Amino acid sequence: MSLLDDVRIVVTPNGYKAGELYAVIPVPTEGAEEVTNGDFATDSDWTKGTGWTISGGSANSDGANSFSSLSQASVLTIGKRYKLIVDINLTSGQLRIQEGGAILETYTTTGANTAIYYFIATATNITFKTSVTPFNGSIDNVSVKEYTSADMDVTRGTAATRVDENGFVNYAEVIGSEEVTNGDFATDTDWTKGTGWSISGGTANCIGGAGSLNLTQVALEIGKTYTVTYTVSNYSAGTIHPIMGGWTHGTYQSSNGTYTEVISNNHASANTTFYMQGKSGFVGSIDNVSVKEVTRDNVPRIDYTGGGCPHILAEPQRTNLVTYSEDFSQSSWASANISLGISTVLSPDGTTYSYKLTNDAASGNHFVRDNSTVTSGVPYTLSVFIKKRTRDIVSLGDGYSVNILANFDLTNGTSTNVSATSSSIESFNDGWFKCIATITPTTTTLGFMIFSGDVYAGKDESGDFYVWGAQLEEGSYATSYIPTSGSTVTRNQDIFTRDGIGSLINSQEGVLFIEMAVLSADTINRYISLSNGTDDNSISFHFRNNANNQVRVILKSGNVNQFDSTYNPSGSTDFVKVAFKYKVNDFALWVNGTEISTDTSGITFTADTLNRLAFDDGQGGSPLFGKVKQLQVYESALTDVQLAALTT
Repeated sequence: MSLLDDVRIVVTPNGYKAGELYAVIPVPTEGAEEVTNGDFATDSDWTKGTGWTISGGSANSDGANSFSSLSQASVLTIGKRYKLIVDINLTSGQLRIQEGGAILETYTTTGANTAIYYFIATATNITFKTSVTPFNGSIDNVSVKEYTSADMDVTRGTAATRVDENGFVNYAEVIGSEEVTNGDFATDTDWTKGTGWSISGGTANCIGGAGSLNLTQVALEIGKTYTVTYTVSNYSAGTIHPIMGGWTHGTYQSSNGTYTEVISNNHASANTTFYMQGKSGFVGSIDNVSVKEVTRDNVPRIDYTGGGCPHILAEPQRTNLVTYSEDFSQSSWASANISLGISTVLSPDGTTYSYKLTNDAASGNHFVRDNSTVTSGVPYTLSVFIKKRTRDIVSLGDGYSVNILANFDLTNGTSTNVSATSSSIESFNDGWFKCIATITPTTTTLGFMIFSGDVYAGKDESGDFYVWGAQLEEGSYATSYIPTSGSTVTRNQDIFTRDGIGSLINSQEGVLFIEMAVLSADTINRYISLSNGTDDNSISFHFRNNANNQVRVILKSGNVNQFDSTYNPSGSTDFVKVAFKYKVNDFALWVNGTEISTDTSGITFTADTLNRLAFDDGQGGSPLFGKVKQLQVYESALTDVQLAALTT
């Protein structure tokens, strides 16, 4: 038997959308229709509250009654996942879509639209209820089907960066379709031209007017975020910039080049128009204008740090305390005996330019420093991307906790602790290194210092180097880059779960397999689990880094440990392959091709007990912070030969 014949769930760094990481196996399937008379062909099967009627092939609400329900009982089975589809034609008011008493959405979009919802049933009935502002409109074609999929729900609530397949640092994002028509100005159409603007020769041209080039056909949505790209050519005077929603201004540009920026349409006027506006007598041309919706919150991160095969990245919440992570010319960055200037060297994101730091001839230390308020005695980690030009050695340290620093060799790619708790250096594209130092400050102000040279080897060294992406975060290890541009920025914790998949998990026997690495050798338990939503009935992998990347596997049935075994692989942050076989009186733990332990006494679970897969302890606690290359769940207990092959 092939392993693929027996596997029920396979999660890898694969496709995704905002809020969801797609599983490779199984292909999502839909069950039979659970709703009767969902097309409202007859006035039957539904319980109608005041103001609801069924006629003309739809269910209709008169908009006169708050909290009046249209419902159908005995549609759902509690604990199962469903897909609900409904056509809604809303004239005014609000409609609540509910399963039992749980609100899936308070629907407010006017006009005729089709709404789709995925949910875990907590009750047995489907309900449509008018809100405090009563729903005036109709619904039709209600469909509810069981939805079977191992795609994992992803929650973070903020944007986050990763390293892409080309080695560049950028946001994990989902880009929508093009909103602009005639962005290449192939014809003199689609744009409303303000004073001084004309369209000819494949460009939009301005001869000194202060008016706007107005794209009236772009229907931007309020509260959405968009990425805007355009090219400036033939520039000779003034500035040009995009405007979102008639109010939110992009960056003013005053030179030739291609520019990309992300702008949110959040103005209270609810304007949905996009402009390109010339200011101060702009003279020049623009071309290749593009506007696309971009989603960054809750987007899972497929990360290629270190090259090779990617992994799913799950990190804790962290805040970058450096308020200008890329602009070292800001007043928050003090400097001594060193000059700063924008370089022509691209930064590790592949799109922006870095800063060049050059030592002057003065004696003494050469450095830039950013001060942040911290908690004394708590570990913090400094990180910054640095590239050699002529300077071989640089140092990172704290300007207020005396002599706490680490050195970095930009020629050999090595780090040396002078007095930091730890240090490391990671290689990136085009000669860039991410230099990292963890320190424990002894005061409540931490001065993030980037020294040119080893301050103990000599203070008058010449040379220069490039810098980008400074980050100071509370914690004993560095996490992914958090860009800032005027204030601190927090990236929330990554959460990965999938509930309602009892049909994919054999609770009585099977194998749970994971290939992953922890982020750092700290002392906190991190979990991956199969469970019923509690710790009482669960199979959990504990990654306990305080004991040399210790892996502990527990099967708990009825709140009693039936299997409990621990293994200490070498290497605190190495990838490991761990497989746990469970069957009544037949348990085994395999790690990296070797059987570690067995147990021939113990029970498992009754049928359909396990219905949740999560990167946590089974009940939402102790989330996994690590790098996951693959996760698999098998429906039967594999043989020793198969387990050896799976974990090798």
